[in-house]
Amino acid sequence: MPSKNAINSNQPVVYIVDHHKSVLLALSALLAPLNVSIKCFTSAELFLNHKMNNEAACLILEAHLQEKRESGIELLETLVRQGFHIPTIVLASSSDIPTAVRAMRASAIDFIEKPYIEHLLVQKVAEILHQSAPTQMN
Repeated sequence: MPSKNAINSNQPVVYIVDHHKSVLLALSALLAPLNVSIKCFTSAELFLNHKMNNEAACLILEAHLQEKRESGIELLETLVRQGFHIPTIVLASSSDIPTAVRAMRASAIDFIEKPYIEHLLVQKVAEILHQSAPTQMN
């Protein structure tokens, strides 16, 4: 799925990975007022094949991607192994304690069950953007 917004070098980038296009569209619309560029991906593979830039500020990731190769948690673990440390919020359609623990061990900042409360998710992303702003490179 193409990005909702074009990448602007002044804006932080929020990446969203979810196999449901409707979720990608809803999250893009929800986060648009934060003045960020939003890049959406329907699979871990598409995301991993994309070159992240230094404006990467946040990753919102579905825990249970419908892929044979990689779940959302496995994607996060892969990123960490590759040396990418992007603040990540894991969303889960269904969850259990072991999945939440695994996400947190893989350096997720938060683990949120769907349906999420919209204003709380926006607030969490805004906090991440605020915390990462001083360290971003231009």
